Amino acid sequence: MIILVCAGVQFYDLHIQIPRAVDQIDSINSSAGIIRNIEQTADFNETANAEFSGALNDIISLANEARKEKGLPLLQRNEKLMESALLKANDMKSNNYFEHVSPDGLQPWFFVEQADYTYKTVGENLAEGYFSAQSVHDAWMGSEGHRKNILSSDFEEIGVAVVEIENEGKKSFLSVQHFGSMLKQEDLRTVTVCDLKSKNNCEHIEKKKKEVKEAISEQEKIIKKAKKAGASDKDLEDLYENLEKLKRIKRELKDYLSECAVFIEKCDEWR
Repeated sequence: MIILVCAGVQFYDLHIQIPRAVDQIDSINSSAGIIRNIEQTADFNETANAEFSGALNDIISLANEARKEKGLPLLQRNEKLMESALLKANDMKSNNYFEHVSPDGLQPWFFVEQADYTYKTVGENLAEGYFSAQSVHDAWMGSEGHRKNILSSDFEEIGVAVVEIENEGKKSFLSVQHFGSMLKQEDLRTVTVCDLKSKNNCEHIEKKKKEVKEAISEQEKIIKKAKKAGASDKDLEDLYENLEKLKRIKRELKDYLSECAVFIEKCDEWR
């Protein structure tokens, strides 16, 4: 006699939304490095009252002029990116560093997130020691990595900041550009993530169904032989009862596997 116990299994799934292509793209061009203009810092400190020439919008306009020459859409000023650029500039000033990643390990997109800018792509340009919008723009355009950010078709918006600092006792300025494209609803797709254990259970039940099918075939042979051997009605009754139990189990497994098929069909990922 074969006794098969089929415990009910709960199917688990979770609906989440992720960007259509990949999870948020952290498009920081680390190969761009950083730009520091030591000579200009020294020259301008000959005049104690040297100020940064040009407004923040001038930096944005210069970037857009470069994009226009390449036939690219103009970048829109975004106040949240303006805030994130200023946050990054002030953090560099307060913690005395000049890198894309802070000494505490804060990545550029940390400041973008702090400004509540929900991004699909984001980029950063840094410069130090430039005293005008034109000179810092020219320096960025003269650097392959920084120019790539300015001319990237991945970006739709921009924010900039310029902060006065003291570098080795001399007056200087930190300049930051933050580029981004906001994550929109159309960039999202609904993904159904299902419990991998549920899938494994379904595969296990599929194997059990095959075993039961073989057991039914074997039980039918036993009944046939028993009849030829002149088995008693009581013995045949027991054999038929076992056969019915096996067939009932087979039906239950078939129903369970039908539910499995429906469940598996709606799953995009397994975890």
